[in-house]
This record gives sequence, structure tokens and C-alpha cells, in this order.
Amino acid sequence: MTTNNTLKVWSRTIKNKIDDQIDDIYKRDYKFYKIDRLERIAERIDEFSHECKECEAFKTEVEDITEKLSEYLQGIPHLRSEYEKRNEKIVKHLQKKHNLAYKEYYASSYSFLGFVAGSAIFGGIMWFINPNFIVPTLMMGFAVGLIIGRILGKKKDKENEQNNLIL
Repeated sequence: MTTNNTLKVWSRTIKNKIDDQIDDIYKRDYKFYKIDRLERIAERIDEFSHECKECEAFKTEVEDITEKLSEYLQGIPHLRSEYEKRNEKIVKHLQKKHNLAYKEYYASSYSFLGFVAGSAIFGGIMWFINPNFIVPTLMMGFAVGLIIGRILGKKKDKENEQNNLIL
């Protein structure tokens, strides 16, 4: 328990630095550039840094992003895209190495895959049985695939949330 609290110290300082700059950032920019996600990234980097060398290296990256945050968001478009690239680089690491995912990630992904697979399967079957009814069958496959994909995705998201794998 004590190590968990000491690990949170770094992420709290990052959050405080962001809060200090909040007056310089427009509310719409705060939402659009997902500053709250940067705070969650800092928490996760802090959590994994004791066991992952890349996360330890990303601490300086997050500190640098935080220091220049208002510059990035109020600056020229080149600076904004640099902010997004640096942020995305860290997110990709967290997703690949630590299996973190956004909330509702699997529900949306599986829904898409479900409607594609459902349409293809139902359409393919109907193509061989009676091609005249392909459109209603495709729509039925779309709906069934979407529902099944959504259910499976929600189940996976719930499992991720229970295992604390949400970014």
C-alpha cells in the first residue's frame, strides 16, 4: 500500500502543474486536446515506471509536455501537432506493452467487426440460397452482427475495467 501512495506523488505533481496552467487554456481546447487524458497517462506511467524502463523514460517526456502545455495549445499548428504526436507515442506504448485500452474501446471495435461479419455471413448464405432477398438479409445480418459485437465488446470492456486496464 505504501508503495502505491509514493508512486502517486509524481502523477500528482503533474496534475498540479496542469492545474496551474488551466487558466491559460481555453475550455474547448481542454476537451478537444484531451488534457484529462494526459492526467490519466501520467497516473499510468507513474504506476508502471517501477517495472518498465520505457515508462520511466516517458516520465521526462510527460514532464516536458506538461511544462509546455499552454505553449502547445496556444501556439502555432506545428506545436499542436507535436503535442498530439508526443502524446500518441506514449498512448501507443501503454496500449501495446501494458494492454491498456480506452473506455468503450472494445464495444465500438467489436460492433464494427460484428456488423461487417454479420453482413458478410448472412449475405453470403443468402447469395447461395436466393439472391433476390439479399438486401433484407444483409440488413438482418448487419443488425445481428452489430448486436452480438456490441454484447461481446461490452463484456470485454467490463473485464478490462475489473482488471484496471482502462486508460
